[in-house]
Amino acid sequence: MGLLKALFGLGGGPAKKKSRRKAKRVGGGYVPSDVSGSAASIVLADVDGSGGEKITQQLADIFAAISDVAVYRRNQAVKLNAKAPLFNALQESARTGSEWLREDEADLLVWGGTVDLGTAVELRFLPVGAAEGAASTFGPLDHLTLPIPMPRDLYQLILVSAMGSLLPVHRGARKKLAAVLEGEMKDLEKVWDSPPHLEPPHLASCLTCYGNVCLSLWRVGAKKYLAKGLKAYQDAVKTIDKSEHLLLWALAQNHFAEGLQLKSLQDADPDALAAAAAAYREVADALGRDNYPNEFALAMINMAMVLYKIGNKETTPARLKEAAQAFEEALSAFDPELNPGRWAEAMNGYGTVLLSLAERAQGPELAAKAVDAFKQALDVRKKDLVPLLWAQTANNLGAACFALAKRQPSKELVADAQKYFTGASEIYRAAGNQKRVIVIEKNLQRVKQMARGA
Repeated sequence: MGLLKALFGLGGGPAKKKSRRKAKRVGGGYVPSDVSGSAASIVLADVDGSGGEKITQQLADIFAAISDVAVYRRNQAVKLNAKAPLFNALQESARTGSEWLREDEADLLVWGGTVDLGTAVELRFLPVGAAEGAASTFGPLDHLTLPIPMPRDLYQLILVSAMGSLLPVHRGARKKLAAVLEGEMKDLEKVWDSPPHLEPPHLASCLTCYGNVCLSLWRVGAKKYLAKGLKAYQDAVKTIDKSEHLLLWALAQNHFAEGLQLKSLQDADPDALAAAAAAYREVADALGRDNYPNEFALAMINMAMVLYKIGNKETTPARLKEAAQAFEEALSAFDPELNPGRWAEAMNGYGTVLLSLAERAQGPELAAKAVDAFKQALDVRKKDLVPLLWAQTANNLGAACFALAKRQPSKELVADAQKYFTGASEIYRAAGNQKRVIVIEKNLQRVKQMARGA
């Protein structure tokens, strides 16, 4: 089981010294990436709850027995706030975990707690940057639940889940990491041929995490893993009694819908996109706005974006109108203070749908609503904090101001369009995204031509 050694033993040279102030090394070592020059490291939080100390030590042994990896124990537990709704509690925990990762200059936090009176353990994986919106395949609700004692056949699933959560956001040589991870996944596939006996919710969590790792591999080029991931999610959904484990069912169904979107992209399959929208709708309807407002909102946001993709390819605005309505329902239910980054992403998406509708309408109303939506998103997406996200929305705002100025002539709108296009172009140029710069500069020239004619 040389996964971690192979993943991070990528090159020679002196290791960069880390100033870890809280965590304590429990074993292993680390070798810096030959691409980034930085070490990859895992911080293991204490497992919270009854029997947590024994499980923590077992996990430390699983990780630390692998050479060439920096494994650190935090000697602190991330505690879920039992009085808060689950989504809120997980967001609080993610912020705490992200602060620990910054303190320890680490790449991944493994944390969790015992559940069901100490008969099982829930493990969660927090890659660096996840609380700030980094696009890991593993979300805040994802967890790996195993019975206690943990089956030895699934030790490797713990490792690949950890690495799969890190892979999409890793700052080193991701394709190299993916190649090694893929080799380890071949060994793990043998487990599913004769899986250990697990309670249905435990098996569903294992299948969902396995599916997540498959999608992480797909994102870096291992296309054959998409079908494996979709099957894992389908098996997870079939395993769960929705009436007893609604959130676990919704989690697997959400991931299945995400996989369908990737299938649509990979195979140019419009039916897969329609199926994804239907799957998200099923999740939202099952959760309900009153019982799970934030989870409901996330499902509606996902559905709205899929409807937008479908609607943009159709000649009638029906799907786009459905997308706008879905965004409105989601934004009215979602708490922007809980996850401002996700809220701003949704507001940016809402503005994008409104802008597409405005292009098919004569009056200024929809374009004006799009301008307002993008401005609200920029209240969160600050240029100095998240420059690329700011540039994305600023570019959209420039387009919305231009669209509104064509319907409602205004020197101020033209000036704003020019300002936001220019700012977005500067950010993308600095980031080396020349294709995006070329498109923005063409739009900027159209705005300047309008200004000269005003």
